Amino acid sequence: MRASDPYLPGSVWTFWDASGLFVGGLVGSLVAISLAIAANGGEELEQVPLLLVSSLGQAVVTLGLLAYMSRSRGTGAWDVDFGFSFELGDFKGLLYGVGLQIGVTLLVLIPLAALLGLDDPPQQDVAEIAEEASSLPARIAILFVLVVVAPVAEELLFRGVLLARLRRGLGPAASVAISAALFSCIHLIDPDAAFVVPGLFVIGLVLGWQALRTGRIGLSIMTHAGVNLLAAIALLLDLGV
Repeated sequence: MRASDPYLPGSVWTFWDASGLFVGGLVGSLVAISLAIAANGGEELEQVPLLLVSSLGQAVVTLGLLAYMSRSRGTGAWDVDFGFSFELGDFKGLLYGVGLQIGVTLLVLIPLAALLGLDDPPQQDVAEIAEEASSLPARIAILFVLVVVAPVAEELLFRGVLLARLRRGLGPAASVAISAALFSCIHLIDPDAAFVVPGLFVIGLVLGWQALRTGRIGLSIMTHAGVNLLAAIALLLDLGV
């Protein structure tokens, strides 16, 4: 399949759908945190449980909304509605993602840090939380969020819904560029993520191109997981595993 071919021709999603998924995920995150704090006797959660509760709450609501959208206005088949399908070759995406992360670090982030004179670039909140996770169960849970939850939820939103809508009205290059820009800028919810936005934009370009090239998001999910896998490897090595 060529990137210029029709992408997810069965898709009927709108920009309102993409916006609703994003807002719904945020609301799910906040509700999950509120319930967890209430269950904890009103005490604030430590950073690791907070990340896990927030991520899982967001994912549950996002997936629930996608299921409702598919049943009510789509075909009911996620491969048709969102391109959510996998082939054996998609698992090579893990290696692609690791290589992509290394390339972005060497060619984008390190030169950018040097240009800005940053000896110690700011880390995203998730990296700082991971450093504070001292127990094996906590680290495994963080790895699950990084390598499974985040890639699936984000690719369904940005490549399964948003990119499909963009592609109906724009050419492949513009569609991929806009979806990549929104994908990278949405991470500014965490102010410390500003430094990595250029790198995330490059990653978003690759993920979008893969989706258009394959006509589905399986390879994009695996590549996204591979990008995050380096953080997982770093945690495991730190444990001496």
